[in-house]
Formats: sequence, C-alpha cells, structure tokens
Amino acid sequence: MDPTTSRHQELIRQTALFALDYGVQHSSADAGSLGTRLFLISTQLEAANPDVLINSDMPELSGVITKLQSILQCTSYPTTKFQIDQVRYNLGVFLKSSDFKAEDEMQELLANCNTLLKGLRVYESAAHILANPPNSRTIEYPMHIKEKLLSGLRKQSLCASCPNDDGIQRSPRWHPIRLLLKQKPLGVDSQTVDFNVLVARTFQERWQDVGLSISLREKSVGFAGENQPRGSSSRRQESILGQGMFCRILSEDIFARVCFDFRNGYFLPLPNGQALEQRPCPGFGITLTTVLQKYTLQLKDKIQLAHMTAQAFWQFYDTELLYSKWNSDCILFIPEQHKGVRRVPNKPYISIQFEVSEECQDEYLSEYSLLHRYPRILAFAIMLIEIGLGRSLQLRRCNGLATQVNADFDVACQGLDELKKTPWENFGNKDVFIQAIVNCLASNNYRPVDITDGTIPRSEQDQCGRESLEISQRRGVFYDKVVWPLQWLAEVGFPGDQSASYLLENQGSPQLPRSLSTRQDHTEDIQLPSVQFHGGNCINTKLWLDDLKAINKAIYPRLQKLATDGKGVRVAILDTGYDPKAPLLAEKAASRCFKGWKDFVSGSDVPVDSFGHGTFMAPLLIQSASISEVHIARIAENTDNLQQSPSRVTQGIRWAALEQNADIISMSLGFPTSNNKAHEEISEAIEEVRKKRGRRIIFLASAGNSDVYSDETFPATHQSVISIRATDSLGTFMTTNPENTKESSVVFGAIGDDIPTSLRQFHPEASLPGSSAATAIAAGIAAMMLAYVLILPQMVKMEQGEGVLERLWTTEGMRKMFMKMSDDMGQRRRFLNPSRFFLDKPTPESRYFAIYDCL
Repeated sequence: MDPTTSRHQELIRQTALFALDYGVQHSSADAGSLGTRLFLISTQLEAANPDVLINSDMPELSGVITKLQSILQCTSYPTTKFQIDQVRYNLGVFLKSSDFKAEDEMQELLANCNTLLKGLRVYESAAHILANPPNSRTIEYPMHIKEKLLSGLRKQSLCASCPNDDGIQRSPRWHPIRLLLKQKPLGVDSQTVDFNVLVARTFQERWQDVGLSISLREKSVGFAGENQPRGSSSRRQESILGQGMFCRILSEDIFARVCFDFRNGYFLPLPNGQALEQRPCPGFGITLTTVLQKYTLQLKDKIQLAHMTAQAFWQFYDTELLYSKWNSDCILFIPEQHKGVRRVPNKPYISIQFEVSEECQDEYLSEYSLLHRYPRILAFAIMLIEIGLGRSLQLRRCNGLATQVNADFDVACQGLDELKKTPWENFGNKDVFIQAIVNCLASNNYRPVDITDGTIPRSEQDQCGRESLEISQRRGVFYDKVVWPLQWLAEVGFPGDQSASYLLENQGSPQLPRSLSTRQDHTEDIQLPSVQFHGGNCINTKLWLDDLKAINKAIYPRLQKLATDGKGVRVAILDTGYDPKAPLLAEKAASRCFKGWKDFVSGSDVPVDSFGHGTFMAPLLIQSASISEVHIARIAENTDNLQQSPSRVTQGIRWAALEQNADIISMSLGFPTSNNKAHEEISEAIEEVRKKRGRRIIFLASAGNSDVYSDETFPATHQSVISIRATDSLGTFMTTNPENTKESSVVFGAIGDDIPTSLRQFHPEASLPGSSAATAIAAGIAAMMLAYVLILPQMVKMEQGEGVLERLWTTEGMRKMFMKMSDDMGQRRRFLNPSRFFLDKPTPESRYFAIYDCL
C-alpha cells in the first residue's frame, strides 16, 4: 500500500473505532452504523491489490476522506495524545448533533461509505478473495432436490405414446432433454427451487420451454385444503397424470411456457401457462467446441460462462449427471430465433441422458504415478482454460489410463501458461480466474483430509467409484477454490448485469441460416441434399441415402489420389453370394466396386446367388459407401442352409481377413445362442484373425429379429463384434429388434426400414426390413468414415494425430466412432446418424478434432 493510502486507511480505521465506542456508550445507532462501515472500508483497503489501487482514480474514497477530515478537523490521523483527544472530541460533537443539517450530513456520509464499499470489491487482491470464501454457499441444492429433479425427469421423459410419421408407435424411448445450467434464484417465498429445461419429441422437432419447481421441504406438499393423508387412489391419479405428460404437451405447439410442480414422485402440470422464457430453434444444439471455433467470446461471456458451468458442476457433482466428464463437447448452446435471424445466446445447457454410458469413468483414480487423481475435475480445468483462451486445446490420445491422464494434465499446464501470457484488456482481476484453474489442477486440494502424500486411499465405493463422504468434501473444496472466485468475478466484474448476451460470430464464418432449420450449421465442403428439406417440422424421411451419396462423392476425388499408394477401404460381406447381373449391380459404377469372390458352398468361380439375400446386401453397402472395395464370400445357399454350416462362416472370416486383407467384415447373419458349435468355431476364427492382424479389423453383425429368435444372435453377441439393430429413417428402433439384456451396454441401430423401393424390388422375398439390411448400411457408414480419415491429412495439418486415427481401424475404435456420430434414442440405444455428424462438424478441422477426441 502506498504511503498516502496507508495514511488514509489508518485515519478511517481509528475513526471507526472511536465511532463504535461512542455508539456503545451513548446507544447511538447512527454512530454504530458509521463505525461499522468505516471499519469494513479499512479492512477492504488493507485487502486490496496495491498495484491496482495505486493506478486507479477513486472519487468515492476521496469523498469519504474529505468529509472525515472536515468533521475531525485534521488531514491525517494524529500522533500525540492531545491531538487524538481533540479528534475524538470533534467526532463526538458531530455524532451528538441533532439538527437537520447534521442528520443530512450523516446520511450522506453513510451513503458515500456504502458506495465506497461496493467500489472497493473490484480492488480485492486475488489472495484475499481466495482465502475468504463466504460462510454459506449460494443456494446449495439439498440432495433431495437433485434426486427429485432427475427421478421426475426420468419418469416423465420416457415416451411410449408418441407416434411416428406413419402413425405407429414402436419401441419406447426418452424424449431429448436439455437442462439450462444458469442457476435461477429461489422461487415463491424462497421455498422452491426452479429449473429451466427444454424438451422435444425428437432432435429434429421444436423444443418446448418447460419450468420445473421443487419444494425445499423434504416432504411432498399436498393440494391446498387437504386434511387427510393421500390415499392410493389419489396417488394413482397423480401417477397417471404425470406419466406421459411430456408426450401430451409436445403433441402441439402451444407458444407458451409450461410449468410443473413436483408432487409424490411426479412433475404435475400447473393450470396456467406463462410467457416464453426460452425460444430455441429446433436441432441438436451447438457444442462449446464449435462455439470456440466459430464465435468470439467477449470477456463478459468468458466470466459468466465459466461461472455458470462451474456452479452447475459443483451442484450436480454427486449425481449421475457427472458420471461422465464435462468437457467442451458436452456443453451445448441452442440457437434462438429473433425476427428471422438466428443468434446464439450465452446460455449453456447439458443433455440429460438416462442410459448408462459406456464412458462411466471413476470419480477418483487409484493408479500409481498419476499427476491428477480426479479426471472429472481435470477435464473441467481444461474446459476453463479453453474458455479463457477462446479456443480448444488439442488433447493427445494415449494407451493406458495413467499415460492418458498425465498427457491431459501436461496439455492443461501448457494451455494455462499460454493463458497467463494472454492479455485481458481493462480487467484487473485475471489472476482470480487463473487461480481458479490452478486450484482445479492441484490434485492434492481434493484428497481426503486424513490422507497423507504417501497413501493412496482405497475405500469402499459405490457405482462408478463414488464414496459419499469424500465426494462431499471434494464438493466443498471445489466451491471454495473454484466456484467462489468465479462467482466473485461475475458479480464484481459485471454487477447487476447477469443477462445472457449473444455470442459474436467470427469474421468469415458461414452465416447462420435465417430459416428455422433443424441444423445449426451448413457444411462448407459437403452439401447434403436433406438440408433443404429440414425447415420447420417437415422432414423428408427418404433422403438419408442421398446424404450418404453426397458424402461419398466429396470423398472420392481425394481418395483417388491415394490409390497409387495402395490405400483404400475393403469391406467383405459374408452372405449367400451375389448376382452380378442384378440391375443395380450390373451398372458400371457398382460393378467396379467388386474386387474379390469366394464360394464356400459350391466352389463356383463366378458370382452366384440363388436366394437373393446377399444380392440385397451388396447394393445397400455400395449405395452407402460407393468408395469401398467389396469382397463377397458365399457361406450359405439360404437361411436354412446357414444354420448347419458354421464352418463356412469361419472359412469366410479367415479368407476375408487374411487373404483379402479386408478392413471390415459385415455379417448379416446370426446363430441362436444355443448353438455351441457355431459359437466356439466362429469365436476361434475371430480371435485368430484379430491376433494376426494386430486387432486392425472391424466386425459387424446383425443382432437378429425377434420374430426369428427372441434373443440377440451370435456372432453379434461376441465382444469383438459390433451388434447392429434396425431403425427407420428417423432413428426409431423397430419392434422386431431383440431386447438389450446387457444392463451397462449401449446398442447401435442403423436404417433397416424406409429402404428405397429401387433397392427392394428385385428380390422382394429377401429384401425385408430388419437388422440384416441395417448391418450392411452400418458397414457402409463404417467404410465411409475410414475413407474420410484416409483423406483427412490432405485437408488438415496433423502433427501427431495420424497415429491416434489409426485406432479407427479396430472394432473398439469404430465403436467409439459410432458413439460419437449417433443420436441418443433412449434406453441405451443410439441411432447412427452420419448426416448429423457432417452437418454439426462443418469443417474438416472440426471433424478431425471430433474423431481424434473420441478415439
């Protein structure tokens, strides 16, 4: 503190003590109020950042000092006893005076003190802010509030009544839900907690603005006027009213906000609607990763976004919303429509999914040699750094958990160093933001209080590595060291201005379409035919194949440049053969795709198919991935013949993998799980070729149809095979699919219905909708993605990424890719949607990062 400020601080402090003493002796409320305010000002001056304070003009401080000097009749605090007594006397005269002028001067001085106190908050040093978190945390949700929110949404977002375009309700699913992360103030009389959510029938359709209220009192509240306990009849009525309520409100556009109260396990609708608070455009939303690529975050945007996400992360840290890491790919923004123009408000959402994720990573890691033991907090630190920099960090992908965590930590440290050097103009508290990130990266902040440096705790834990007491401790630390500093920045840096601003689009970025498109972006290098039909709620359900063709067409020229290097994508189909004279296969463009043939049934040297099933699968593959090289192994004459010849399937696997060097083996076939011989022989062949190929091969198989076998068929159940189920063109899973009996696994669906007539008309008896067709199309999608990764180095400069992308050539890697490019349809089911992937990732760079990230 400079000498002048130090003298002023001492004068204020001593005056505060005199005023407080006078107030006690004479029971003077005004004297007590003045003394309290002056003492707080003195404390704030002592805690202020001296460098910032010296270089700042503070008229509020000058005004208070001038007034005190006038009252005390001195310019600085005196040093002799006589002078001190004189100052005390002069203050007493002022405090004792009862005329109107003195009272006005007192009220003016108190007002000036209040203004000064508010202004001094800006000058607090980072060390003081971080060392003094508030005693009570702002609106901390009790656990019962979070449990009711998630349980209520789980029940009411489960849809079993919304029909599809053909009027038929197929398998149940959960409606898509987005939870706004911005925390609302407490509701009526501070007795309720309110949440903003968006609900839609499907991602392609409009979002409904929904308000949810939950009482802070643990016991459910009955209807007004009720004296008797709720009986079973009343509860049943509320249960019936609650179930399927989202289906009912989504049946038509009501142009109003729908509000619900939580009672007896359900969200029940309130009779009156409200004006809309959210006006989102239809569509999946824009990830933070895309926002960082296409938009410029102003300083206010950065601070508010960091605070909102950190506060929500802390609130829900002990719930299933944090079973997976929060990163820039899961924070979503929903464009809004204003007078024909789409804009993106700085309002972050999180998708609420009730399926068990395959990426349910432990909250705490006990492996040795780790630089950080809390992967979710580490991931959040990386996201804060990205927000601060205004761009994404490029994370490496490594083999081994410890190596991966340490690599992420290293990238975070490098990003933090860059952020420290990046200037934030006209903002003096950047150190507070930096320290919040440092507190995330300091793993020891979050260890249990009774754990020493040399001890790795291995406590009894529940699902996904959670131990309730330790988690409670970590939540508290996270608030004090991360949420509170960011909250202080948001409140002091932008006092009273908590409204959501609109993000500024970077110069040169593609303009957002003015229509109510279901997509937030248009691709720059690949134009999909379906885009023009996606206005409003009108969707042409037959354009999926045209989209795949458009992607293939964009890939083909660049892939041709690699042909001389022997690079390409090879797909083997194990089926009933194929008829080269079939109209769609006889065309020149299709016929040149066939590169290999082997008949394990009759030994024919020329392609043959007496049943038609394989002839139906081949054009599905070629139409989905015309850039692929196709190899056909005839392993059965027909479906009945297949069941007696698992050995031919094993021969086909070895031929395709070891002789034809296929990248993908597609098997639109299945054996009942009771066929032990098929299970043993085919499993042996799969493991053999995986070992010989260094796991660099991808297997897909149809899950089967329940009208044939009630259970999922083999080899789809093999751990090294991706099981495929059938959907329609909107992603609705067909009722003929077998049930998913694995509690923790996610299943994939591809289009097996809505097949264009041109592909079905030549073998109608073998061209039935189902998982066989879906498997061929999924194989085509997989081949298309492999081809796209092959050409990525021509479009994106890669320093270390190509080795990571090689993992896509494994079943495990392709399964992760399918997770990335699929829509959540509820009940642990995901619909392969390459159109959305290429639309949502509008540039080669964004697709590269998405693929790199998932691998």
